[in-house]
Amino acid sequence: MIAKKTSLKKCSSAKTLAKYIAGAKEKGEKLDQFWLSNCKAGEGIDDLDTAIAEIRATQALNARSKSDPNYHLVVSFAEGEKPDIDVLKDIEQEFAKALGLEDHQRVVGTHINTENFHMHIQFNLVHPETFRMHTPFRDFQVLQLTAAELEKKHGLEVVQGRGPDKDRMHNDQENQKARGKEANSWEQSFSGYLKEHKTDLLAVLRVAETWEELHEGFALYGVELRRRGAGFVFRDIDTGTMEKASAVDRLFSKKNLEDKYGPYRKQDRLVDPTKPKSKYRRRPLDPRLERHPAWKRMTGGNTGKRVSWRRFLEQQAGIDAEAREALELQKSYFQIITGQEPKKIRTRQIRPRKSKGMSR
Repeated sequence: MIAKKTSLKKCSSAKTLAKYIAGAKEKGEKLDQFWLSNCKAGEGIDDLDTAIAEIRATQALNARSKSDPNYHLVVSFAEGEKPDIDVLKDIEQEFAKALGLEDHQRVVGTHINTENFHMHIQFNLVHPETFRMHTPFRDFQVLQLTAAELEKKHGLEVVQGRGPDKDRMHNDQENQKARGKEANSWEQSFSGYLKEHKTDLLAVLRVAETWEELHEGFALYGVELRRRGAGFVFRDIDTGTMEKASAVDRLFSKKNLEDKYGPYRKQDRLVDPTKPKSKYRRRPLDPRLERHPAWKRMTGGNTGKRVSWRRFLEQQAGIDAEAREALELQKSYFQIITGQEPKKIRTRQIRPRKSKGMSR
């Protein structure tokens, strides 16, 4: 099984993507199964038009995010392999759960062509009740881990070729230090924050026509672009933390930006710092735990030496039930995004000094 997020230029809206999944009009394709999930309109293809209106209405109630609210996942199976409908629905639900989109509206269709049987899943990233937009974090790793687990669960054939492409391998190498920091602290790094808002930053790049517009757009996310060495870096306006811009995406490379805007220009005027849509702040690696009582207790009114979220949980788990609960939740989340158990933190042992006096 290969699970991959994809995008079709001709299907840039909820309506066109849903119609594509239901229509299967590409050469050699034919619609096999179709269903809707979490749509009040119904569950079948006859309910599609009403479901599309429902999805678009939900997306319209989120006025804050300018990112694409549609997430298109394609799950391909080995040649000759065609799971039963119950298995397909379980696979759809497990991917939704892993991506944090279990309660979100979905349009699902399976297509048959001359080579591989595959399933399209359209997720509405805007929650139907809170109307908040959820962008899956590190979805590539999540999809790979979930696909491997589902292959074992349902006895499916392992498809060769599932793995990181060259760009992802390059970015992984560039961000190894940040990933190590997250693994040791269980707190989001600046690199992680930039990756989380990568779609937003690329949207700024897409619409900005001058250096000034680009700077103003980046400032809405609490970052600025600066020249450093032979390239550019993103710098957090509040803390001064920096990350290589091309490690976030190759489109932020010095060559690409100067080809588009000309020689680099500093920001001419200051942007009101009170207006950012979002900014980097201290946050647990699992964003759901930011409201957990243990996190609030660690960050609220602590005037002593700052300790990491991981260190705090490991120290408190033996004596505090809430910390113990948060520890297990954070371990599970870490395993999902990395595919491995958290490694033990190396600590330096302090040995007692030897007496300078003569031994007897």
